[in-house]
Amino acid sequence: MSNRASVAQMVEHDHEVLHQTLHELADYLAAPPPEEGFSAWKLDLLWQLRDFQNSLQKHFDLEEEGAYKVELLRLAPQFAGQIDHLEEEHRKIILDMTHILDTVKGIYTPDNPVMDRVRERFRKVVECLEEHESQERTLIQDVFYQDYGVGD
Repeated sequence: MSNRASVAQMVEHDHEVLHQTLHELADYLAAPPPEEGFSAWKLDLLWQLRDFQNSLQKHFDLEEEGAYKVELLRLAPQFAGQIDHLEEEHRKIILDMTHILDTVKGIYTPDNPVMDRVRERFRKVVECLEEHESQERTLIQDVFYQDYGVGD
């Protein structure tokens, strides 16, 4: 297996794992918080959100600091602007997750209407990540699976 394929496969595998976790979190958030045991539910939610944020940050580190970015720029430097844009989105997504976490920390009752805003903000993170991953897949295909005549 070539280095190109292995880097692309690592990123794609991360996308699949993150996608699964994202939808599990969305399902957890969609259910109304319990009246009994709300504090435990909230703590579990915070930990799940934090774990997801950490996994997401590690994935972004792989893309930004690992062989992925270096290889993309080596093979197709004309995509540097697109890569920069994707990295800016990484920072925005992490900030959105931090905002969600901070908001959940301020909720002390299961019937707090702020939970609706948390759900909506998380839904927007899901949409943003799905679009972001689609753009990354297109970039991977355009670069790793096209021959630009760059020497190997």
